[in-house]
Amino acid sequence: MDEYKLLTNNEEEEFVSDGSVDSKGRICVRAKTGGWRAFSLIIGYELVEKLAFGGVVANLMVYLTTKLHEGTVSSSNIVTNWMGTVFLTPLLGAYIADTYLGRFWTFATSSCIYILGMGILTLAVSLKSLKPPDCPSNKGCEKGSFLQTGTFYFALYLLALGQGGTKPNLSTFGADQFDDFHPTEKMHKNSFFNWWFFIVLFGGLLGQTFIVYIQENVSWGVGYGAITGLLLIAYVVVMMGSPIYRYKVVEDCPLQRVGKVIARMIQSRNMQVATDASCLHEVDSKEYLSEGRYPIASSKHQRFLDKEALLDSRNPNPCSLTDIEETKQVLRVLPIWLTDIFPSTILVQSLTLSIKQAMTMDRHIGSNFEIPSGSIGVFFQIPMLLTIPIYDRLIIPLFRRLTGNPRGITLLQRIGIGMVLQSIAMVTAGLTEIVRLDVIQSHGIADDKDAIVPLSFFILVPQLVIMGIAEAMVEVGKLEFFYDQAPESMRSLGNAMYAASNGIGSFLSGAILTLVTHITGRHGHKSWVLNNLNASRLDYFYALLVALNIINYVAFLTVSWRYEYKREPNQALGKAYSKATLVVDNGGQKAEETLI
Repeated sequence: MDEYKLLTNNEEEEFVSDGSVDSKGRICVRAKTGGWRAFSLIIGYELVEKLAFGGVVANLMVYLTTKLHEGTVSSSNIVTNWMGTVFLTPLLGAYIADTYLGRFWTFATSSCIYILGMGILTLAVSLKSLKPPDCPSNKGCEKGSFLQTGTFYFALYLLALGQGGTKPNLSTFGADQFDDFHPTEKMHKNSFFNWWFFIVLFGGLLGQTFIVYIQENVSWGVGYGAITGLLLIAYVVVMMGSPIYRYKVVEDCPLQRVGKVIARMIQSRNMQVATDASCLHEVDSKEYLSEGRYPIASSKHQRFLDKEALLDSRNPNPCSLTDIEETKQVLRVLPIWLTDIFPSTILVQSLTLSIKQAMTMDRHIGSNFEIPSGSIGVFFQIPMLLTIPIYDRLIIPLFRRLTGNPRGITLLQRIGIGMVLQSIAMVTAGLTEIVRLDVIQSHGIADDKDAIVPLSFFILVPQLVIMGIAEAMVEVGKLEFFYDQAPESMRSLGNAMYAASNGIGSFLSGAILTLVTHITGRHGHKSWVLNNLNASRLDYFYALLVALNIINYVAFLTVSWRYEYKREPNQALGKAYSKATLVVDNGGQKAEETLI
């Protein structure tokens, strides 16, 4: 029979307080599970996975144009469409994790698909029968057959499918290793996403340097084969750590609860709005805790939804108050999510076009070494890597003293600063392109698409550095915002929303490029973006992106000004509940959960 009592401080310290369980389904012992030890194994796999992903995406544009002989516009659209898919599949992965398999096992299954995709990609770039003949002149080149291009794209989209289960769940699973109700672990969790993103960037940097160098100077097959082998080793290591991880209990589908509230809202639109919170239906706290959820007290915003929890003869099967509050939290972040899409468009266009620009320029460092065009992303990655620890160790403590905010500044302020820096980066890119075009005109090489512009690629570095700093602010801010502001039971969905904003931004990037190419090329006019970059007008295109980014920034300011942050779990639980601890005696085995 269950026994209820308050535990002493020492007994409370023994177990976690957030309902996490170990691999055998028992409430976790704090000292034996989770924390930085578990994090180190999880982040180890993420490092290798981002090494692999960086090695693929950094040189994908180069492979499409030089090996599969695709044009500039079609290659750019292939990259952006694939990147869009990579960032949209996490919506499926989050749904499966939150509803069926849990975060860890969704990640474990998806990683197998990802490794399979890397294996097929290695074969596609290695076997002569699976790639077109080499064409050193880049003129009149034979394009790949249906089998050759089909195998390559099949491998790419297997990677996208694998990312769907990895991207929203591995970072969330890493954050789950820290207890929100323990002061020290909560403090560590506040720094978690900064350091998670630091490792992600470091892995991408290694992929853009060492792996790209191997691809272009040894062989593509050796480059992809090496990272496939590393992925297999990392996967074995992370699976071996399963006994020390903390797991969240899988419950009924959270999206179904949200859908139920919205459906009831439509059906009962003529009902009177509830004014007395005591009349609202709520489930017993112990039922929530058995599912690893927390009851949430009524909030003052979006009160029109409260009527769905009203105990009334006209409402015989009311929604619970917690379901109502979770729905409010989801609806509240949607306007922010919509305005966070376009920054991803800016990022994709900046990187893909910078790579193509670098391919037309002098990339020599000294007299003997030529940097691969796919590796110029290091000048974007390194500023991001440096910005994150500087922000975490210097800027946050400084602003924390000034504002009293544990994060220094709010997450939306951080994102907004990054958006401003993005516009500055694109203005810089436009001015740089004007200089490049002046050199092209002065040397009369505009009609030669293979001509190398006598201009060092280092002129591209300022725009990449500013964009790198901007992305350290925007991307880390977005990742932490959607994780932090999602309902406790929908953290994978929160990370999926972050990924989806990047995915839709990538698709939007391809759509804008195609539309601009079509519109500006009508009636016999020369399009702004051509396969011959030396005859293109990227400066006009960059100016258009700046204008669109400013419009989006105004919309972002409007919705963020009115945004009210979600309360912390220990604040949102309500005064009506007192802190107690449930000790369940099940065959001599004790487990602790926090009651509210």
